[in-house]
Amino acid sequence: MVLGYPLIVIMPLRTELIPKIAFLCQALDVDDDEGLSECLKRKEVVALLCKMPSILEYNVKKRLIPRLEKVRSVLNAPRISSDILQIIATKTDSRFNEWLCHERKKQDGNFVDTKESEEIEPNDRENDDIEISTKRPDGEPCAYVIVSNLQSGNNIGNIIRSASIFGCDECLVVGQKRYRLTGDHGARFDLPRRHFYSHLDAKNYLRQKQSSRDNKDKQVRVYGVEIMANARPIMKYDPKTGVVRFPFDRKWKGAAFIFGNEGQGLSEKQREVCDEFLFIPQTRGGSRRGKGSASMNVACAAAVVLQAYCTWAGFSDALIQGEKFLSDSPPDVNEKY
Repeated sequence: MVLGYPLIVIMPLRTELIPKIAFLCQALDVDDDEGLSECLKRKEVVALLCKMPSILEYNVKKRLIPRLEKVRSVLNAPRISSDILQIIATKTDSRFNEWLCHERKKQDGNFVDTKESEEIEPNDRENDDIEISTKRPDGEPCAYVIVSNLQSGNNIGNIIRSASIFGCDECLVVGQKRYRLTGDHGARFDLPRRHFYSHLDAKNYLRQKQSSRDNKDKQVRVYGVEIMANARPIMKYDPKTGVVRFPFDRKWKGAAFIFGNEGQGLSEKQREVCDEFLFIPQTRGGSRRGKGSASMNVACAAAVVLQAYCTWAGFSDALIQGEKFLSDSPPDVNEKY
């Protein structure tokens, strides 16, 4: 064990090693009342440590125990196998939640194995199959994000996460049906996504949605987020009056935001569907000598823009419990965890 994982030699015994060994005994349903030395003699614990000694690197209180309790509660599994324990320890939050949902569906008999890659999130649902899950109060603006021409799956995931957090109705995905999606932390289960092959199709869909509602004269305004001469700032503060002004107007039904590529910005096809352009003012920029940064990361920019729109639109705040915001919708296995 020491030869396979030498870091165990310098690991604090009382604060780290003992709690982690005790957790393994608990997870594998091994009686650890006899102490650490006796627990380590159990073949289940020894086999797991030899197979995956890196499990000792994970935080017991913040990561391992909460996930173990979720698995036991959702799957009704008092005894956990070493394979499941490896999943509990190593998967990211979004992957763990996704795996847990799939396992629950298997138990219920409603699971269909799509054999999708962990690195790829396929979206092969037809447009008419997905309905907007967010019902707006009368007069409250709607909100959409349009995701296209992005290279990083982590950026896509974080944009979807921000869109979910700040109350968007849908995420419209333009381009390929298969794309990388990481870092969303479960937002994929909350925010509906709809696929289109062209930006024009996405804009026509928004026009169709606006005409199907009560006020047919109001339109969904498409905003391109880009640093350019004719773009308006996302917000402007007047220190004399203390007033913050936003570039939005209640005469529109709502807003759809489209963000440019990480390196090239908005493409010509993206710009063609935009009604207006916005930018985020910076206090400092980049230089030709490579100092500073000339623009924000696209996922960070999306968070700033969507929070500004959420504030202007007057979306209600989510409930707070401890240090987290909670969903006010009825709990299910997808949202609870």
